[in-house]
Amino acid sequence: MDLWKNNLDIFREQNPWWVSGAVPADLVGSVRRLYYDHIVEHLATQREVLLLEGPRRVGKTTLIYQAIAHLLASATPPGHILYVSVDDPYLNRETLFRDIQDYFEHFVARRDLRSAEGTFYVFLDEVTALDDWELYVKRYYDLKYPLRFVCTSSAAAFLKKRSRESLAGRISAVQVYPFCLSEAANLRGTEPRLIEAHTLLRETWAAFYKHFDVTRLHARLQEVEKEFGTVLLDELPLRLYLLEGGFPEYILAGSPRYKDRYFLESVVDRTLFHDIGPVFGATDLHLLQRLFLYANNQSGALMNISEASRNLGAPYSTVAGYLRSLSSAGLLYLLPKFATSVEAEARSIERVYAIDPGLYLSLARVDPADLDQTGAWGRLAEICVFAEFKRHDLRDIRYWRDRDREVDFVVDCAGALLAVEVKFRGDPLDPRGLRGLEHFTRKFPPTARIIVSRNTHRLCEDRTLVVPLRLFLG
Repeated sequence: MDLWKNNLDIFREQNPWWVSGAVPADLVGSVRRLYYDHIVEHLATQREVLLLEGPRRVGKTTLIYQAIAHLLASATPPGHILYVSVDDPYLNRETLFRDIQDYFEHFVARRDLRSAEGTFYVFLDEVTALDDWELYVKRYYDLKYPLRFVCTSSAAAFLKKRSRESLAGRISAVQVYPFCLSEAANLRGTEPRLIEAHTLLRETWAAFYKHFDVTRLHARLQEVEKEFGTVLLDELPLRLYLLEGGFPEYILAGSPRYKDRYFLESVVDRTLFHDIGPVFGATDLHLLQRLFLYANNQSGALMNISEASRNLGAPYSTVAGYLRSLSSAGLLYLLPKFATSVEAEARSIERVYAIDPGLYLSLARVDPADLDQTGAWGRLAEICVFAEFKRHDLRDIRYWRDRDREVDFVVDCAGALLAVEVKFRGDPLDPRGLRGLEHFTRKFPPTARIIVSRNTHRLCEDRTLVVPLRLFLG
């Protein structure tokens, strides 16, 4: 019983709305994320366990607090909402689920929970800190307890590997990414009309990805540009986003010293040492860190494992295995080559991308003053384009290459191909820079072609749409 009292004390500390009736403003945050409406709708209509997964420090906990604030505003009794930070070191995890049930039965429902009226909400933050959590959640779900579970975890690989098998048919997953351009601008207090413009742009692109109709897309982008022209022409929000990305704490940090250490200490090392290392049994954590930094520096380029093995002085098999582990954590992604067969695709060298331009720039130690000279703006633009695809939940993303001809991204949606090139320097329609796109078009005629440029906006006669990056990002 003493252990249970200890957990109850922790519950009281972590759920201040039991006393005040409201979530403290500093926990809710100032920016409502793109995922908010989906979470709120799910809680109102679905029994399935809702899983928020993604890299560390992207705002998953804030999303939970925003959902709790919504429930309270919707007249849900405060006692019906239980938040638990599962990685709290004082928490007795062995009795956690028993104590959760006891709390609701003894203090809220005052009866057996299965016969209680109403719905009871359980938010489990960093749930994978608890062994076998999925088995407990499955039990409550299958026995039809009036519980709604929302869980978060940074160890996405573990969830995909094991927990989803146990919760098959009982779980709905939402991948949470760093802030998009409009969210980052909102966090900085940018003019509301810019936020409105990029919200419309996001909706416009979401509609396009369903049908790949470039004519309709071009017309809608022109309408948005006409309505918000002056606001969208302001280069500062885009420039800041390319330089700093979408990790909220990094955006708000005022200290250059803190910014300099932020990604390595607060994001990367915690991911490697607390998530990937224990989950995959990686024993050489120093090599794991060096490989991450090496792969990050390669963002936008081919990730040759043989070359990485030589440069890092590590066995090929170890590097290959560690790289797979790293790509499951949500900070780095590997893109396969578009090929005509599964075998050819499997044999190809993959291309690597960091998920965020600020992450890449900080860890690669690139001086922003050198971006114009080195042409690295184009690499940052590519990272942003890739991340935007991920936010739109486009899952079949590849690159294409044939000798010295290549296409940055090939997106396959139910057999319809979208070919995308990022041309952030010079004339985006210079034929010399489009040899790869033209060659790909002859071999695998795509439904649509997009060229992401710095400033050019134009629909060509061959129905290729050239669009500025500022109109591409939501």
